[in-house]
Amino acid sequence: MSVHPQVAQYLEEVSKVDLPSFEEMTPEFIRSTLTPSPDPHIPSSSIKDRLIPVNATEIPIRIYTPPEVDTMGRVELPALVFFHGGGWVMGTLDAYDGLCQDLAGTAGCKVISVDYRMAPEFTYPVPFEDAYSATEWISAHASELGIDRNQIAVGGDSAGGNLATAVALKARQSKSLDLVYQLLVYPVTNYQFDTESYQSFGTNYFLTKRAMEWFWDQYLPDESAGREIYASPLRCKDLAGMPDALVITAGYDPLYSEAVQYVEMLRKSAVNVEHLNYEDMIHGFFRRSDLYDRAFEAVQAAGQKMKQIYSRI
Repeated sequence: MSVHPQVAQYLEEVSKVDLPSFEEMTPEFIRSTLTPSPDPHIPSSSIKDRLIPVNATEIPIRIYTPPEVDTMGRVELPALVFFHGGGWVMGTLDAYDGLCQDLAGTAGCKVISVDYRMAPEFTYPVPFEDAYSATEWISAHASELGIDRNQIAVGGDSAGGNLATAVALKARQSKSLDLVYQLLVYPVTNYQFDTESYQSFGTNYFLTKRAMEWFWDQYLPDESAGREIYASPLRCKDLAGMPDALVITAGYDPLYSEAVQYVEMLRKSAVNVEHLNYEDMIHGFFRRSDLYDRAFEAVQAAGQKMKQIYSRI
């Protein structure tokens, strides 16, 4: 299947932009290239910012409450703790604002977007530790936040999907943090660049192999850290006990193969996982409902799946 016509148009426009290669970019420059958030399809009834204590500092979170009509009359709502993408280097709460509102509205849950500290100023494991500590804090303060601590899911896209997966891995050892679901959108799962999708889609499809090498170089303090399971969850030998998951992939994504490998490993570990592949899409499509019709289609699919999960608990 060819790329979607809307993707083809976007790739043509991107090809006309004169940008330096990734090895010539600074984190400050690449952060300046991040596109703003599209407007939401389902505006939240309430959006609140606050700081929470993690790891001897404070980081921002943003709390989205869905429209009242979608809360199903609950006083304490289910919650999705969401980690944005951006290669652990770029990404902001603002850039994911519309997406988080749409997820909250579609799933009928609160979405809590976490602004973890980023590389290269804060290399692995700091972003992961921020993500885990923030999830622990949210669970411990569930009543204060108006959420049901027995209905907390984690999710994210790309590098955020990596963090969500790592949080779920560590949560297996916790007696106080019980996660019910994972929403993983084209997650980074392994420090490796020789998969079939890297070979087929590592150039000319927005996210490149060279870009991922650059992002990993910013994130890791050294190559040995890339072999740790909280950096590369695919290297965990046993995923038994992980929460049920929905994994969303794009067909023309260099990360496609490692996401599929992770789905297969979850299944081998007897974890209930559903895989939705948008075969004519590219990496990053999920957030860009301003460009792609299939973006909001995927968000709706994710939200409806989460609503089903929450309704069973």
